[in-house]
Amino acid sequence: MRLLHFADLHLGVENYGRLDPSTGLHSRLTDFARSLEFTVDEALEEQVDVVVFAGDAYRHCNPNPTWQRELARHLRKLQQHEVPIAIIVGNHDSPAAFGRATSVDIFNELGLKDTYVFRQPELIRIETRSGPLQLAGLPWPTRHYLRADERFKDLSREHINRQIAQICSAQVAEFSAQLDPDLPSVLAAHVTVAEATYSGSERSAMIGDDPVLTAATLADAAFDYVALGHIHRHQNLNAHSTPPVVYSGSLERIDFGEADEPKGFCLVELGANGTEPSVEFVRTPARTFVTIEADATESEDPTAVVLAAIDALQIKDAVVRVTCSMQRGESAVPQLDLNQIRAALSA
Repeated sequence: MRLLHFADLHLGVENYGRLDPSTGLHSRLTDFARSLEFTVDEALEEQVDVVVFAGDAYRHCNPNPTWQRELARHLRKLQQHEVPIAIIVGNHDSPAAFGRATSVDIFNELGLKDTYVFRQPELIRIETRSGPLQLAGLPWPTRHYLRADERFKDLSREHINRQIAQICSAQVAEFSAQLDPDLPSVLAAHVTVAEATYSGSERSAMIGDDPVLTAATLADAAFDYVALGHIHRHQNLNAHSTPPVVYSGSLERIDFGEADEPKGFCLVELGANGTEPSVEFVRTPARTFVTIEADATESEDPTAVVLAAIDALQIKDAVVRVTCSMQRGESAVPQLDLNQIRAALSA
């Protein structure tokens, strides 16, 4: 059985871009949609049996109609080719208030064939071209469910997070006990794992704020593969054993903190009779991010130094930032010719 695992699409992130007058769309929206299209096309080309989307469809839980259209357009391709898709609700998909719909609930409410949205922890059986798959879904564990419970409403954030982690661990164990050992099984979760390596911009935003599980909790031998979302850096947290516990990473670079990270998704093949699964990371055509650092502290012509630094790097179609260090003069800071610099960056 073959599956494609991706996560953290974040349609609607529009930093560093501009409106394209030919389409009316923001260039960064086009970037993210292009990476999603590449992912779906690869799923069809590779004839996978199921697609697992491990959460965070949009930038936030109130997507505008244009973002929704871009996602629905590509999910429809999978439906047309009868490829089941499982969608795990992520933290960016979840509303802050108890009882409100998530950004992806609509796909459940429409009753779309072979489309499964996991808003609550659930174990289901999906029929695929290669036979049945057991898929356990663990969505983002939101605090407001506990806040609505009299037993937990007065707990501190730290104690709430600890309680959530315990509940999630118990849920994984319950899933494990319910599995049929003769059928392939996958755990898909949108969670923070203690052993994960964060992207640069994620660390300051997440540390101390998320409920945290351990890789050992998720690496239950009853599962053949664990598909994770939430951390944007691709990594296998159980590389020397089975099952693989894998963050696929995000499809597109969010900011300069992810500039040096490959972006993509995972093609997974689940072997028969207990053989180890194979996991292949496939890169998407993510936008390149380039930082140019020019040291003009010893130069009387800082503009020439910046132009030389630009010329030394490949910047075509990249998001570029330029920094220049200069000596402060007695009367004024040396001036850069920004027109020349912008012209050099036009590609």
